[in-house]
Amino acid sequence: MFVRNPLKKISLALALAVPCFPVYAGVEEGAKAIQKGQFEEAFSEWRPLAEKGESTVQAAIGVMYHAGQGVPQDYKKAFQWYRRAAENGNAASQANLGVMYAKGVGVEENLVQAYVWFDLAAMKGDAGYGRSRDRLAKLLNSEQLAQAKRVSREYATKYVTPFRKAGP
Repeated sequence: MFVRNPLKKISLALALAVPCFPVYAGVEEGAKAIQKGQFEEAFSEWRPLAEKGESTVQAAIGVMYHAGQGVPQDYKKAFQWYRRAAENGNAASQANLGVMYAKGVGVEENLVQAYVWFDLAAMKGDAGYGRSRDRLAKLLNSEQLAQAKRVSREYATKYVTPFRKAGP
């Protein structure tokens, strides 16, 4: 209904994002470990960076917990790491929260929150996230939709606007 195979999509996103990580201690080593399938080593390299707030690494750790790669599969921990990355402006993690809220994976099902997180991700320009948000809107009554839009506007000031690149 929302993202056909979210785990496949996020694993692919992780594989594509790994070479794009900024190069500093731990990130490159973790990326090389991922490319070799050494997920435990990648987790060891990335965990300290994630704790310091590096959103791409936080998202990657969320994927690792979601998939059980290098760590035991734990949807609640995946949700927690996606949330941290999402609050740091990571659009893929915002969409992952939308999926988890919509399906009740790692968190209680909440279609209002699912709408909110897909909406935030869509604000970053991905049309697929916007389509997922629009499908959710059809499942909400008018009161729920108004609430979702209100929360989305509030969250956007915290989790989208501060992370937009300044124009010329």
